[in-house]
Amino acid sequence: MANWGIIGTGRIAGKFAGAVAVSSSERIVAAASRDPVKAAAFAEQYGIPRSYGSYAELLADPDLSCIYLALPNALHAEWSIKAAEAGKHVLCEKPLAVSAAEAETMYAAARTNGVWLMEAFMYRFHPQTLKLQELLVSGVIGTVKQVRASFSFLVRDGANNVRLSAELAGGALMDVGCYCVNAARLAVGERPRRAFAAAQLAFSGVDSTLMGTLEYPSGAIAQIACSLESARHHQLQVVGDDGIIEVDAVFTIPADRPTTIRLVRGAAQDAVESITIAPVEHFRLEAEGFAALVSAGHGDHGLPEMPLIETLDNLATIEALLQSAAEGRVVSVNQG
Repeated sequence: MANWGIIGTGRIAGKFAGAVAVSSSERIVAAASRDPVKAAAFAEQYGIPRSYGSYAELLADPDLSCIYLALPNALHAEWSIKAAEAGKHVLCEKPLAVSAAEAETMYAAARTNGVWLMEAFMYRFHPQTLKLQELLVSGVIGTVKQVRASFSFLVRDGANNVRLSAELAGGALMDVGCYCVNAARLAVGERPRRAFAAAQLAFSGVDSTLMGTLEYPSGAIAQIACSLESARHHQLQVVGDDGIIEVDAVFTIPADRPTTIRLVRGAAQDAVESITIAPVEHFRLEAEGFAALVSAGHGDHGLPEMPLIETLDNLATIEALLQSAAEGRVVSVNQG
C-alpha cells in the first residue's frame, strides 16, 4: 500500500484520482496546484484529505511515498527531479520528458536518491495489453513485419489548450502520438533505426497532425498517425508473416464494457478468433502496479511495468520524427 500525492489538477489527474479512490491498496492523501483554490476544489471533489497551493509544499509532506505527476510536458523533468530529491517515488505522465537526454537526467536523479521513476502509460497495465504482449511473445503471428498505430481526437479550444502550447512542449506527437510510438516499440521489440514524418502545424508552431514511418533493424516497418484535429479513434494492427493482431480500443481502454483483440491465424487468414477482455480501470491498475514495483525493487520481479529502455527508445524516436517533419528528410534515430 502506498500513500500518494498528486501534482497537477487537470483532466488526467482527475481520471487517476477517481480510479484510485476505489483501490483496496492505494490511498491518495494530498493534491497540489499552484492555485490553492483549485487544489482545494480538486481535493474536495475526489475525497482527498489535504490540498496544497504549491508543489513544493506537497513534496514536503512526510506521509507521502509516491507522487503522480500530471503536469504539462515541459514541467516533467523539473518536478520529477525535485520529487526524487524529496525521497518520493515518481509516476510521471507520458511523455516522461521532452528528449531522451532530459530523461537520462531524470533517471540519474532517481538513482541518486534511491527512488523509482516510471513513465505513466496506463494502458500498459491493462489485461488487454498484457494479452497482446503474451500473443506476441508466443509467436502466434510469426515474425512481426508491419505495425500500424493511430490515435487522434479533436481539440476544440485550441488557443487555450496546453496540448497545443509550444512553450509547454505540446503537439499531437507528444500528446497522443507517443502512445503509437510506444505500441510500435512494444510490438517490434527494438528501437527504430530511421524515421520519416510529415506534419501539419498549429497556430503555435507545434504539430497538430503528424504521420510517420519507422524502420527497424529487424526489417519491420511501422506507420504511426496522430492528430489533435481529427475524429477520435485509437487503433493498433500488428502484422506478422503468419498472422495479424488487431485492437480497436487500444490506448484509452473503456472501463465500463468489454473490449476485443482480433487474432487472424495463418498467412492466408486460415482462422479468425476474437479474444474478449473484461472491463477494468487501467489507471487503478497502473497505480497498484507501480506501488508493487516499488515494493519489489529493481530485481527480477516479474511484474508489468513501463521499462526504462523503452522510454529512452521512444523519446529518441519522437525526437527523430519531429526533426524529420521539420526538415523534410529521413532522420537516423539516436542509438543512445
